[in-house]
Formats: sequence, structure tokens, C-alpha cells
Amino acid sequence: MPHSIRPADLDLDRQLLTDLLCHNLNPNAGGKRFDWLYIENPHGSARAWVAIDENTGLAVGAAAAFPRRLSVAGSSRVGYVLGDFCIDHQHRSLGLALQLQKICLEQVGAEGLASTYDFPSATMMAIYRRMQKGPMTQIVRWSKPLRADRKIRGLVKSSALARLLATPINKLLEWKDKPVAPEGEWKIEEHKGDCGEEFTQLTRAVSSHYGTCIERSAEYLNWRYLRHPLIHHEILTARCGESLKGYVAFTYTEKEARIVDLFGFVDTAMWTALVSRVVALLRARMVMSISFPALATNPWARLLEKWGFHPRESSPVVVYVAGNRATSAESAGSSWFLVDGDRES
Repeated sequence: MPHSIRPADLDLDRQLLTDLLCHNLNPNAGGKRFDWLYIENPHGSARAWVAIDENTGLAVGAAAAFPRRLSVAGSSRVGYVLGDFCIDHQHRSLGLALQLQKICLEQVGAEGLASTYDFPSATMMAIYRRMQKGPMTQIVRWSKPLRADRKIRGLVKSSALARLLATPINKLLEWKDKPVAPEGEWKIEEHKGDCGEEFTQLTRAVSSHYGTCIERSAEYLNWRYLRHPLIHHEILTARCGESLKGYVAFTYTEKEARIVDLFGFVDTAMWTALVSRVVALLRARMVMSISFPALATNPWARLLEKWGFHPRESSPVVVYVAGNRATSAESAGSSWFLVDGDRES
């Protein structure tokens, strides 16, 4: 079946894109999410491509690239994170998927110095491998239990007995965290309202220490976390005196929480104080567990074990630099700093 692939117009093709994405990828892909992700991004509007069935004129596939301004060893670069790739379930074929992804990468790569990264699913990784593009590294989900209630309830029928058994285990889990919890000179506070200029100043001061990372300006953080239309995020800040030195961003449900960003000056005591405060806050809110997805090369990998986190499953990260050339961290000229919050949405 013949197909044509063309760039999408975010205004004229809005309904076409959202119908396709909602039906095949994410039921919440339209409405506020589309406006937020495709149009309101302070780093620029998204680029998208659609595959059209030439016999019916219907859209049968889509791919998108979302702008991210990158700091590369302290210098500003154009970047993109890939996402919202889908093929309609009635038209799925490896050939169409390969064609669509190749065009997406070729047109983004035509910008020359643009750096592109992706957190592909297993299905998407199979497409990359057919394109002879391997992963740069892995992102590992680190997990830490906060309370034992859910685990005990799965083993004991009586709710009263489950509560009785869970109480001492919960106390033990809390007690084990106390040796790593002192905040010392750090003032850890819940951030209220929008992020201000001090967050922009922080990213300018420390980004060069993180190799290649997203420029986490106040404008970007407000959009990425505080204006997210579907997920509620909270931010805790770390200050020495009145000066902002770092922050942690996280989100949670009734059962599980996730750290999505941890950024600032390189200081083990500060990072420990921030994570310890998040853990204590979530435990008080009766959250059962917390996870922290981060690159295998993340600077906190050794600290996470000390904080009581354990490595769970891992998934690939693919990176392209300068004209659609597959690269490793070494050939890119610097290491990458990516966390869960650096995904497309």
C-alpha cells in the first residue's frame, strides 16, 4: 500500500494529529496536552511528520521532535527529544515505520549541529536496530520502599492483622533512613509559585559541570513541571543562606512517587538532604515507594545505593549528534546528563 510522508502543519493538521495519537498512542494526546507540548514549549514549537495512505487520504502514522536548548560543555546548542511516534494499528508495517523515522531523523539532522535523543520503547528500539542505530547508554529505574503496607496486605487477608504487621516494618524503614538524613547547613524548602530568575542563574552557573544537558531556565522549568496539564509536580529547593544551590522535582500518586529531576551544584551533602526530605515528605503522605530513573552514568549512581535505592529494570537511550550520526558519549565530546524529566512529556 503506497504511503507519502510530509511535515505536519500544527494548525492545519491539529485534528488529524490528535485523532491519530489519541487512537493509537495516548488518549490524552489532544486538547491541553497538545497545546502545552507542541506549541507552548519555551524552547520552540514542535516539528511533526505524518504518513498518509495515498489510496484513502487518511493519516496512518506520525512522528514528532520537540525542541530542547542544550548546554554542551557550557555552550548553547539546538537539541530535540523525539516522541509521539505511532503507526495506526490497521496499517502497521516495519517498512512504513522505518521510512517515517528515517525522514524524521534526516530532516532534524539537516540542521547540522542539532543534537537529538530518544527514550525508545522496546518496539521503537527494534526499528532503530534495523536502521543500525544502537543505544548510547541505558536509563535505570532505581526504586526504594517507603512503607510495607501494600506488600503485607498482599500476603495477609485480615486488614487489622496487616496493619499490625506493617507498623514495625514501617518504623524500621524510617529508622534506616535517619543516618543519611541530616541537612546540616542546607535549608531545604518547598518551592511555592513560579520558578524565578535565580533558577536561570543556577543553570548558567553549573551546566558546564554536567557535560551535555538541557538548559534548565526558570521559563523552561515553569513550563515543563509547573504548567504540565496532566501531571502535578512539586519542587524542593536547597539553599545555603539565601542562595539557591540545587533543587529536586518529583511527582506522586497515592501509591508511588517518582523523582524526575535533581540538579544543582555538585555537593553530596546537598543532594542527600534533598532526597532525604523528599523521602520523609512522601512517607508522611503514606506513599508506598519512590523511584528515580537516571542514566547508568548518572553522577548519583553510587549514592543511590547509600540512600536505600535498588536498581530495577533498564531501558535504552539513543543519541544522535550533527547530521544524524550515531554516537557514543565519548565521540559526542562530552557525557550526557538525562533524567526522567528530560523525556518529551
